Amino acid sequence: MSTLSRPRAALKVKRKNVPGVLFRAQTMHDAIVANAAMFVSPPITMVAFLALITALAVAQQQVLGTRARGSATLRNTRRDALWTAMDSLQSFVQGLADTFSAEGAASVIEAAGLLVALTGTYQKPLLTATLTSTPGVVHLDANASLLVGKASASKKTTFNWQWSGDGGASWHGAQATPYANTDIQGLAPMATYAFRVSVTIGKVTGPWSQATSLLVH
Repeated sequence: MSTLSRPRAALKVKRKNVPGVLFRAQTMHDAIVANAAMFVSPPITMVAFLALITALAVAQQQVLGTRARGSATLRNTRRDALWTAMDSLQSFVQGLADTFSAEGAASVIEAAGLLVALTGTYQKPLLTATLTSTPGVVHLDANASLLVGKASASKKTTFNWQWSGDGGASWHGAQATPYANTDIQGLAPMATYAFRVSVTIGKVTGPWSQATSLLVH
């Protein structure tokens, strides 16, 4: 994939949808209580949060059951108070989630009774270097879509690779490939190497990419 996304905590309910607000709030309350060790020092205690839920539920019943004058206004006031608390808890959970990996963040959000939305897409790096299971061998993976582009995708393309063991003072060429990845072999353990890539499209060779470094071990 060329893009990745960060999980975002979402309520996925509109404030005017009172039954939906009550359902989401109760779900959040029950989940946070069940996972209290994960959510230390929330902006509102669960006792106070439950009181807001109960107050809105009672006010909603009064609106539906009696339709007494002023009951809708009272209901809306209590709804807004609960909504403010939900919004505060949502921000609290998001702050915790942002300290984890994408997978861990999604787990934190779900553990709080919230729904996961994806946001903040960003592009895959131009070049990544990773260790392999074979000592002294590094796998390089280039972002072909960025290097080649859609307009040149049908043209003959060759990927050129170089590595450096002295911080870029000198570079060594590796075998060019028709595909956007390769393995660099024979590297010394416990040494840091730099790698870069360029692409030849047709007969035109582009500039070298910014180097990416990796400690081989």
